[in-house]
Amino acid sequence: MTFSAPDRLRAHYESGVAVFFALAKPAFESFEATIALNLQTARAAIADNEAALKSTLQISNPVELFTQQLNASQQAASKAMSYGRKLFDIAAHAHSEWTEVAQAQTERQEQCVKALAERFSQSAPAGSEPFVAAMNTTFAAYGNAADSVRTLTRQAIQAAQGRLDTVAAATQRAAQTGHAAN
Repeated sequence: MTFSAPDRLRAHYESGVAVFFALAKPAFESFEATIALNLQTARAAIADNEAALKSTLQISNPVELFTQQLNASQQAASKAMSYGRKLFDIAAHAHSEWTEVAQAQTERQEQCVKALAERFSQSAPAGSEPFVAAMNTTFAAYGNAADSVRTLTRQAIQAAQGRLDTVAAATQRAAQTGHAAN
């Protein structure tokens, strides 16, 4: 089945529109999740600051004040790590969805290029076999390079998540140690 030029143009346009919306949806979802996280964090900060102020006004000696400030700073560090982790999760989720869209688009493009190469090799003049072989090798190398980039990106994200988990665990242990000392 062959398509006319307007049909190919329409299919290309529809594909572009589909890709745009496939990329826009995770972006808006991430934006919405980030706003919700920021509102939740702001509400919690206001409530915590109100409680801390009320508690500070009831303190009668400097040792209690110092202890309260130390506990507050440990809790703030723990909450900052939690916020950072949630923000990272939002970004990682959006990246994952974008990667899926990009991979699907890449696979579609690879299929088109393979089909073009196949048609070219079938109608190529005699003696052009080395050129066709080189072209096919180039396309295979491109596919392998794209797979390598996807794998490296996935590994980098996993390494970042691991480092973030390690820092979060260390912060949590430090906060618990500080509470136990008091």
